[in-house]
Amino acid sequence: MTARLSAADRRRPTPWDLLVAVLVVGAAVALLFFLRQESGNFLSARVVLDGETIAQYNLTTLTEPVTLEVDDAPYPLTIQAEHGRIRIVESSCPGQDCVHTGWASRAGQQLICLPNRLVIALEGETSEGIDAVTG
Repeated sequence: MTARLSAADRRRPTPWDLLVAVLVVGAAVALLFFLRQESGNFLSARVVLDGETIAQYNLTTLTEPVTLEVDDAPYPLTIQAEHGRIRIVESSCPGQDCVHTGWASRAGQQLICLPNRLVIALEGETSEGIDAVTG
């Protein structure tokens, strides 16, 4: 017959718990290293409203924040760009999903406001590549 462990004994971390914790922390550090933006990469943002490019920013060389007010859109909106990233700050469109998306900072990302037919596409030297392949 095996002895039952008390509740206090069962709550103590085991060597397996330590191993899992180390693996989780290691994976988090590796992920941060993998996803960090390369400082030498060229990154630009192209703002397209209803099929026409209305602005283009070189996000790599911006030294101070730039604000673009788009009053020609069906629902006026404000775009903010700064070194290495861009976002839609405010919009009067319903739902405001474009505002809640937040900052975009990697080549290949897009910010889209469907009611305004507005797309902000980030382009750079190196794209993130293929996310997944299904067959």
